[in-house]
Amino acid sequence: MTTRAHLQRQLALIRRLQQLKRPCSFAELQAYLLEQTTLRDVTSSYSKRTFERDVQAIAEVFGISIYYDARQRGYAIDHSEPLLSGQDRLLDAMELHAFLQLPAALAPYVQLEPRRPLGLEFLRPLLGALQAKQLVAFSYCKFWEDQPTRRVIGPLLLKEFRGRWYMVGVKANTKQLRCFGLDRISDLSVSNQLCTQPADFAAGTYYEHAFGITRPDEGEPQDIVLSLTPTQGRYVQSFPLHSSQQLISQTVTETRIGLRVFDTHDLRMELLSMGEEVKVLAPAELRAWLHNSYAAASSLY
Repeated sequence: MTTRAHLQRQLALIRRLQQLKRPCSFAELQAYLLEQTTLRDVTSSYSKRTFERDVQAIAEVFGISIYYDARQRGYAIDHSEPLLSGQDRLLDAMELHAFLQLPAALAPYVQLEPRRPLGLEFLRPLLGALQAKQLVAFSYCKFWEDQPTRRVIGPLLLKEFRGRWYMVGVKANTKQLRCFGLDRISDLSVSNQLCTQPADFAAGTYYEHAFGITRPDEGEPQDIVLSLTPTQGRYVQSFPLHSSQQLISQTVTETRIGLRVFDTHDLRMELLSMGEEVKVLAPAELRAWLHNSYAAASSLY
C-alpha cells in the first residue's frame, strides 16, 4: 500500500472522530472506512493491528492522540491536547487532496479555481535561507515598473494572503524591512553570506494587528467599529476578517463588530469591496476616507 493511501486512511479516521465527538468502537470505525468510496480498495482487510499502527502514526505525524475509553467502550480524540501549529491546515490540505482523487466521470462536476499562485518554487529555498540566516539575491519587478531590479535580502518571514505568498525580509547591511510577492521574484540564489537580523523583529507577532500583507513601520493599531447588514454580518462571523474581531451587538437589522488592526490599504480595499453592506462607525478618518472614495467612484459614472 502506498504512503498516500496510508495517510488518506489516517486522515479519514481523524475526521470521523472529530465529527462524532464521542467514543467510537473499532467495528464502527472499520465499517465507516469500508463505506468510503475512495478508501474501499485499501481497507478491505483492515485489521485491529493495522488500526493500532494507524493510531501510533497519527500521534507521531499529526500530533493527535487517540485513546480508548473503557467506560464507553470506544476510541476518541484527546481534545485536551491542542493541535500543533499548522496542523489544521495540513489536515485540510490532505483532505482536499484526497477529495480531488476523483473518477474521470465525476471530474466535470468539481470545478477548481483556474488561477494558481506563482512563485511557490521559491518557498523551500527561502525557508532554508531563513533558518540558516543566509542572504538571498533575486530580481524583483513591481507591478508599476517595467524592468526588474536586483535585491539582496535576509528573509525573516513567509506569509500567505488570499492565495499569494509573500516574504518579509531585511535589506542587506540595513535594518529596513521590505515585503516581496513571490509571484514577482525571479532568478533567486542563496548566498553563503549571513545576514544580521533586527533584534526587535518577532516573526510570530509582526502581523498580529495587520489585515492582509501591508503593515506600517510606525504607529499603533486602531479600534475600528463596523456596522454590517444582517447577511454580511453572518458572513464575517463565519469567516472573520481578523483574529481580533469581536461581536459588539446584533439585531434583526444590524450586526456590529469591532476590530483592533492597523488602518492599511489592504483593509480599506476590503471595506470598499463590501459596498453598501458595510458602514464604518469609527474611527472618523477611516469613515471619511470611505465616504470620499464612494463619491469619487460615483463621479466616474
